[in-house]
Amino acid sequence: MEITRKTEYAVSALVELASHPGEYISSKVIAGRQEIPVNFLPQIIALLGTRGWVVGVRGPGGGVRLEVDPATITLEDVIELVEGPIAISKCLAGDLECPRKGECPMQPIWIEAQQAFVDVLRSRTIADLVQNTPEKEASGRKYMSGVE
Repeated sequence: MEITRKTEYAVSALVELASHPGEYISSKVIAGRQEIPVNFLPQIIALLGTRGWVVGVRGPGGGVRLEVDPATITLEDVIELVEGPIAISKCLAGDLECPRKGECPMQPIWIEAQQAFVDVLRSRTIADLVQNTPEKEASGRKYMSGVE
């Protein structure tokens, strides 16, 4: 599993919305501040809306608003929403029956590494990212780094 740009964009959009609680922000503004392709953002907003995290209003003064406490959205939640179940190895993906199961010397290591990875993602929320962002940089900054 690789964390894709789509996940990074989803996290960035959520952080932008959480930085402006209760406000409706236009998709164009979110896209500009977070360097998200403007034509890609509606897909992300729609996906976030399926969980009830965001709501949109059309027309003048409309836009998108965060509907839940950002402290309730973990990075694990966002990754699993966008990418599906987290598996750092194919043998842990769940849909593959490994012929070496129980015999593979790497399996316990993959399980331990995945648990540590998931524990970190489960312990960090969108609110944490907002809190850890300097006030002057709260908008117009990417919150996850990835390969350009």
